[in-house]
Amino acid sequence: MKYHRLVENAGKPMGFWGSLMIRSMNKGHSELTDWALSYLDFENGSVILDVGCGGGRTIRKLCGRVGSGKVYGIDYSELCVKKARKLNHKNVLCRKAVISQASVSQLPFEDEKFDFVTAVETYYFWENKLSDLKEILRTLKTGGRLLLVFEMVKDESDPDKWSRVEKSLGIEAVGREEMEDMLFRAGYHNIRAHFNKKHGWMCLTAVRE
Repeated sequence: MKYHRLVENAGKPMGFWGSLMIRSMNKGHSELTDWALSYLDFENGSVILDVGCGGGRTIRKLCGRVGSGKVYGIDYSELCVKKARKLNHKNVLCRKAVISQASVSQLPFEDEKFDFVTAVETYYFWENKLSDLKEILRTLKTGGRLLLVFEMVKDESDPDKWSRVEKSLGIEAVGREEMEDMLFRAGYHNIRAHFNKKHGWMCLTAVRE
């Protein structure tokens, strides 16, 4: 029962169980996020968007890497926005971090605003994945980079690895070829997939030309 209540709050956390899920995500995704961020070369002054920011731990990591830059975060969960702002209260107060409730399908930002966009363990929940990737592309500067991060990766040697979670949430694990194709169709270039064989993780980087 507890597992079910937690898992059903993975997509859009709400209430008591949502708060527990946010805490779990902040802790459980930390090592995954550190590994994936190693594939981006941040510069002092970079402007970054974290899509599906959850409890805000990735935002806190990013704020520590951009020097005089700025980090924006969006999530469509009101509770996530509240928790993320609390975790990043100092950076929010000094306007180094700006965290808002919004959807990836309609980002509240002008064209070519960001040097980097990150999305950690959130792509599965997007309703219109191709158009959402195009919407992110719109907000990237020329030469800007997208980072997509996945724990739920298809495993040919264990095809049922994620079946319980997939069935519970109505989502699907992802594979390299399908993600590379999706990014290409959305208009990205220099698409590269990276793997952590120990944990079975995958992340992809892609560029707006």
